Amino acid sequence: MRNNKTEMIQHVAKLHNAGVSMDAIAERRGVSVRTVAGYISRAKTAGLVSGESNSLGRLLRSLPPEVDAWLKAQVPPDSTITEMIRAIVIDAYYEENYIAYPDTGM
Repeated sequence: MRNNKTEMIQHVAKLHNAGVSMDAIAERRGVSVRTVAGYISRAKTAGLVSGESNSLGRLLRSLPPEVDAWLKAQVPPDSTITEMIRAIVIDAYYEENYIAYPDTGM
């Protein structure tokens, strides 16, 4: 049982660091938001939660509801908002600097 809880805390920390909301984590894992909050608290104590994602999470939580809904609808299945933002930043960098995408020549 202890190993499962440790794995759950690590998985929740990974999702939290990726900018996934506690509501979404709870839904994905089939637990309550309160349970997720407890796992995140334990993950912080263990040093598994990065400070940088907290600021991104705060920014995302401050979006107007209609913008939040639109953004979530843009995220590809099995991806996160953070992964999508990363891809957008990389695309913008390559486009702005007229650099070909690695391994594509495009």
